Amino acid sequence: MDGLGDAGAGSSVHFVSQPPAPFRTQIEASNAFAAHARQILQSDLETPSISRVQALLMLTGHDWGAGNGRRAWIYLGMAIRLIEVMDITQELKGPKNRKPTREEFVEAEVRRRTAWTCFLMDSLLSGGRGRKRSLAASDMAIQLPCEREDFVFGEPVCTQRLDGSIHMPPLSLSIGELGIIAYSLRAANIWGKVARWACSEELKTQLPLVENWKSSLPPRLQYELFSLHSHNAMDQGQAYCYMHCIYFMSYMFLHRAYLPVLGPQNIPEEALHEYSEHSERWKMWQKSSRRDLFNEASMVLDMLEEMRNFGVYFLRGLVPWIGFTIYTAVGVMLYSYNFPSGEDDPRVTEKARERVIRGCTFLKEMKNQWPMSDTWFETIKRMQAYYRTVLGQGGPVSPDERQALRRAMVDYGALQPSPVQKPVDANVVRSSIAQEQPPTTAPAQQQLVSPPESTPNGYASNFGWNGQHAIPPIEDDDSLKLNFDFTSADMEEMMRGTRRRSFGRLSREKSV
Repeated sequence: MDGLGDAGAGSSVHFVSQPPAPFRTQIEASNAFAAHARQILQSDLETPSISRVQALLMLTGHDWGAGNGRRAWIYLGMAIRLIEVMDITQELKGPKNRKPTREEFVEAEVRRRTAWTCFLMDSLLSGGRGRKRSLAASDMAIQLPCEREDFVFGEPVCTQRLDGSIHMPPLSLSIGELGIIAYSLRAANIWGKVARWACSEELKTQLPLVENWKSSLPPRLQYELFSLHSHNAMDQGQAYCYMHCIYFMSYMFLHRAYLPVLGPQNIPEEALHEYSEHSERWKMWQKSSRRDLFNEASMVLDMLEEMRNFGVYFLRGLVPWIGFTIYTAVGVMLYSYNFPSGEDDPRVTEKARERVIRGCTFLKEMKNQWPMSDTWFETIKRMQAYYRTVLGQGGPVSPDERQALRRAMVDYGALQPSPVQKPVDANVVRSSIAQEQPPTTAPAQQQLVSPPESTPNGYASNFGWNGQHAIPPIEDDDSLKLNFDFTSADMEEMMRGTRRRSFGRLSREKSV
């Protein structure tokens, strides 16, 4: 036994309507299956096999969604070491004088897909503190996964590699088309670079990669609401959303760094080098970046509404990464709501508060499947408390405060300061931002980097920047409770329309 069955049960039980007896909740059942799978795996980890790698990958997904980032990162590392020992990142030597049989092709494709899953998870889960990619694109000397039909029917095809090249075997095969999985892997490779992005200079190299990926998609995979419904009708709506969420995350992360409060301020060395002597050009770029960022976040939250209309069965099948994307979009929209500008798109401004509440409602509901989302929801609440402090007290935003908030946003799913550190008490985590505040009396050097009276992107500021302020615990922030009561009547009114639209679908899915 290699634990694959229990690991699979631990992951799939999140998506059922009722937990199996004798468990009371899906989370309780998932934890029990995962614990049994770990016990089986630990008895024999020195014998490499495809099924052991797959079991470790399923445990990685389970633990990350449950908020056990440290353990998930370890299991992912073990899976990567196993595929390296088994040389799965290299193509198998096929027959020279004939085409591979169906069985041979399927076996080779399973190996490839297992290796690519390691690459996908390594790319997506890397980027935070203490999380560097273990698998580079150059390590993956195998073709991308073929389309589902070719795999299911065992029809041997040759597909492109990650860099677009094709390595044809001795006996030529048909060129297979790339599907959602292959394009998701290319997007994940870009995210692996974006997530490590820390220098403004790199925006000019990373942003074109994101745009080129988007333009490379075939028409049916381009993001449109019509296409979302079409893919859902073909039972691949969740995979379609997943692929585009990787793109949305890369785009939002690149642009979000240039918002005041969240990102660099008006400091010469933090501006793009080619704009250092062209301040007006830089300000215009920041305005354009702000508009693009808000539009992308709005698109994500509009996509959320479509997913809700698909019904609870669709929502149960969503993986944590989609929740992470929604959480990031809610954070951006929360910023738009608190710091509006006359130059913002009115369609974004008018719906900002409604989108924030809908997004937070989704995160609260998602914790029933993935406990990690509860931390995302709490972080949004801390962000709102932080913004209310800025707006209400009129003090400068110190670099330490901005950095603390950015750390809370960047570390994907970390319920502790770093996934490679031991977990800490939840109360300590929730007050981590407040604990990282600088002394009340700011040094003279610190005042030099505080924002000027006008925000650096050229927008008129509707709040002052004089004096120091701290981030209070969320429990003490009355303004948050008054302005964002997530169980209030106005939220119920907004949700009533969604419930009416999906009532028919929900009634049919109760038996699922």
